[in-house]
Amino acid sequence: MARKKKRNIKKLILQIAGGIFLLFAALFICGMLLFLYYAYKAPKFNEAALRDQLPTKIYDKDDNLVTVLQMGQKREQVKFKDIPDQVKNAVLATEDNRFYEHGAIDFKRLSGAIFKNVSGGFGSQGASTLTQQVVKRSFLTDKKSIERKAQEAYLSYRLEQEYSKDEIFEMYLNKIYYSDGIYGVKTAAKYYFNKDLNQLSLAESAYLAGLPQIPNTYNIYDNPDAAEKRKDTVLYLMNRHGRITKAEMEDAQNTDLSQTLVQRTAAQRQNLEENDPDYASYINVIKQEIKKNKEFEGKDLQDILTSGLSIYTNMDNNVQLSLQNNTDNMNIYKNKYQQAASSIVDTKTGALVAISGGRNYTDVVDRNLATDVHPVGSTIKPFLSYGPIIENEQWSTGHRIQDEAEYDIHGIKFKNYDSQNHGNVTMRDAIRRSLNIPALKIFQTVQSESGNDAPYKFAKNLGLNYPSSDLGPSDALGGSSSEFTPLQMASAYASFGNGGTYNESHAIRKIVTQDNEIIKFDFTSRKAMEDYTAYMITDMLKGTFEPYGTAYGSQIPGLNLAAKTGTGTYGDETYEKYNLPDNAAKDVWIVGYSPQYTMSVWMGFTQMAKYGENSFVGPEEQSLPKELFRQVMSEISPIDGQDFEMPSSVEKYGGFLQVKGQSDNGYTSNVKPNNTNDAVRDNSRAASTNTYQNDTNYNTTREPNTTEARTVESTTTERPTTERATTERPTTERPTTQEAATERPTTQPATTERATTEPATTEPATQPATTERATQPATSEP
Repeated sequence: MARKKKRNIKKLILQIAGGIFLLFAALFICGMLLFLYYAYKAPKFNEAALRDQLPTKIYDKDDNLVTVLQMGQKREQVKFKDIPDQVKNAVLATEDNRFYEHGAIDFKRLSGAIFKNVSGGFGSQGASTLTQQVVKRSFLTDKKSIERKAQEAYLSYRLEQEYSKDEIFEMYLNKIYYSDGIYGVKTAAKYYFNKDLNQLSLAESAYLAGLPQIPNTYNIYDNPDAAEKRKDTVLYLMNRHGRITKAEMEDAQNTDLSQTLVQRTAAQRQNLEENDPDYASYINVIKQEIKKNKEFEGKDLQDILTSGLSIYTNMDNNVQLSLQNNTDNMNIYKNKYQQAASSIVDTKTGALVAISGGRNYTDVVDRNLATDVHPVGSTIKPFLSYGPIIENEQWSTGHRIQDEAEYDIHGIKFKNYDSQNHGNVTMRDAIRRSLNIPALKIFQTVQSESGNDAPYKFAKNLGLNYPSSDLGPSDALGGSSSEFTPLQMASAYASFGNGGTYNESHAIRKIVTQDNEIIKFDFTSRKAMEDYTAYMITDMLKGTFEPYGTAYGSQIPGLNLAAKTGTGTYGDETYEKYNLPDNAAKDVWIVGYSPQYTMSVWMGFTQMAKYGENSFVGPEEQSLPKELFRQVMSEISPIDGQDFEMPSSVEKYGGFLQVKGQSDNGYTSNVKPNNTNDAVRDNSRAASTNTYQNDTNYNTTREPNTTEARTVESTTTERPTTERATTERPTTERPTTQEAATERPTTQPATTERATTEPATTEPATQPATTERATQPATSEP
């Protein structure tokens, strides 16, 4: 019985052992099969990728290759025989001390890394050999996954089968990144120390050996203390592994690298890229979107863009070329200092079709003025006044507002561009001529009836974020806090042409990495307003192309367009300092859209301190954005008569539009402000400044003059205006329209904010209506 029991136990042990063996065998076979599968999917093994950095390719919306990025400075290759032992020892001690002893994989280091990864999570510690690093930089991404590690191991084995250790070491030192757009150890030695490799000191060699681990963190120009500590760590490792003596270590650790470092200014450190200037602005936006993508978080942009990416964009090549060519070459500018920036998005999708960051824009060297903020002037009115009143109170486009020659809010006097009372005007007529007083009254009504933050919420839904929800009258007229980019403005206006759906602008559709991984890019899309609001705003903005409208003369026969113009001015101190004329402007805008494209155009100056009295837009140049808009939209738009579709929520009556079922024969006279602190709130905001990099501060307010006031308003006693209405550049087929420099009033008691300018009309001012309500609003439009 005992023998039988022992036999059963022995049999059980054998069965368990056999089961464990079979389990491990199965796991091994599955692991090998998975490894072979990953190896099969690995990128192709080619020598070109091993020897050179891999450029990024840019494709347009139709997947056609349009340009190839050339990143960084020209690389100088070094042969293995020319690498000094001192440099070799520093690199080996830091990166892979047993490089010449192990194969493609260092299993000793790997076992230690496995323990760390088990205890600290996958990817917490690596064990990459120099061979693996060459493979990673030649064929793969930095993504930490089992698949990538398997492919890395396979390709590393292939690499060591076909190349010697010395050749692989040479590849590594020629491929590695050293910050500031520098690749290769020979190039780095010249860049940082202006020396050949054989002239480097031990301290300098140690620094260059340690720099590639985290290039930007250890960049000695930006982080000298971190650079010195990294140098000392490398020297310690060299001594620990017997490659230098303790005395040599201590002597080099006491060496100050700044004594032999090449001194460079920020401009001299720019990563100059030799890319096609026609696409430079678009490339700049691509870089911005890559930086925001979580897949590339914490990674160096230079490394990302030299890893063989294929970037598929929304660019329309023909539109991009048209926009940049016209921006650079149209003979419309006042002088060489005047700048222009434009963005074109797909009205329906928000896709970035084309962008120009400036005249003769060069990425890296220049600021992208299409993604820089500028005061937007009256282009803000649809977002803070007209849009919110239709959205929340269902006013019709024929709703009448009593205009006034002068409108007082808590002692602050506001006026129109021409200081005239235009009488009992409809909303459509008020926005067509960009009248200030009706826009202010509408803004106040929105705050009073729909909530003080209603204008703020409406703008925010369209991607226009203010620092505070507590907006005041100066904001409603494009005051100092109303600063946005041409790209933001294009996306916001496109929502009106898209039935009220806001789509954030987006340049990249997807990125395909060297190892065929697809990285997707998300963008914000939301319903921002009711379809009736979008359509009724669009209908009113069509009116700007009608006689006496601010965009009249820019219309394109056969193309249905809606648009809004805007103008901004300098602060009072700037006018005094540079003796600028009263009607001088700083920022001039037009944002317009068709059913297919939405285009924003900004023109102005960014460096008053540099260009002085030449840095303003005079009356003759204030129509220039409209000329660029008309030229580009004429070239890129199909003239097919396509129009914006009226939704079922809107109905026509008496030549105007109203929300279906919401009869509106309304009339608005004076409006009691909802917040008695409007004036106080505007004081702090109006006193803020618009600051450009390396420029003087341009106040959006003007200090009161102790003598004759230049502005058309005063916070104490009203003085006669000396301003003249500016005149747009005439066209050969349209009558000249006029602009005045008074559309941006202040709300600051102690100072006087210079008004923004909009085209004046030649219509006579009408008297206020004698009745406050009409059975059917009558238009005052010609």
